[in-house]
Amino acid sequence: MAAKKKTQIIRFLKSEYRIGDKVPSSAIYECSECENITAFRQGEYFLPCEEDHGDDDQHWFRTNQFVHFVSRNLNTEFEKIETLGLRTADVIAEVSGTVGFVIFHIIWFGLWIWMNAGQSLFGISNFDPYPFGLLTMIVSLEAIFLSTFILISQNRSSQKSELRAELDYQTNLKTEKDVAEILSILHELREEGKLIEQETSEVLEDANIIFEAPKLRRTPKSLHHKRAKEIIKDAGIDIIKPPKSKKKGSV
Repeated sequence: MAAKKKTQIIRFLKSEYRIGDKVPSSAIYECSECENITAFRQGEYFLPCEEDHGDDDQHWFRTNQFVHFVSRNLNTEFEKIETLGLRTADVIAEVSGTVGFVIFHIIWFGLWIWMNAGQSLFGISNFDPYPFGLLTMIVSLEAIFLSTFILISQNRSSQKSELRAELDYQTNLKTEKDVAEILSILHELREEGKLIEQETSEVLEDANIIFEAPKLRRTPKSLHHKRAKEIIKDAGIDIIKPPKSKKKGSV
């Protein structure tokens, strides 16, 4: 009862958050119903506890254990520093690599050549006669701008790749450090266990206390046979003994 009151007092002092609230800080949070602990990152939204099913009154308490996350969402980070020009370059580079872009140019070039070969469309014809100097200039300018936008988009993609590689390195480095710290703690615990065992043995020797292993007593064979007969009798099993064979030479 005292432990329960103590738990309630500690929870009362902690910050309480409902499901769907925004996580204020990266830390370890405790479920109000099943006391399950879960790590949430700052900026996320609290989700229902996996161990607690169907409880609408479930909420989270923040503990005193804070967590530092190395992993980041690079797409969100790039969105914060993106400008209108960079977004435009990405959109143009993305559109220029589609099949629709190719079909648009096929229709455009076909109509241009058809209208300047003596045919009329909406009363327009022969505005750029062969060898189509205006079309050549427009296509050349388009190629220059397209190549520029594609290079800008590729540079941003390479920057993202470099940042991802750096982030992976930082994450792996932190993981290796954590594993090294855990192995060091386990090694210390092992050494402390050996030291405690050695000190305990010395104390027992000083007190002239010797623990002897208990001797195992063997049960007589007759008791085994008797117990087996009782089990077979309780189970209702009839044992038919084979007839004794006659000795050789008997009439």
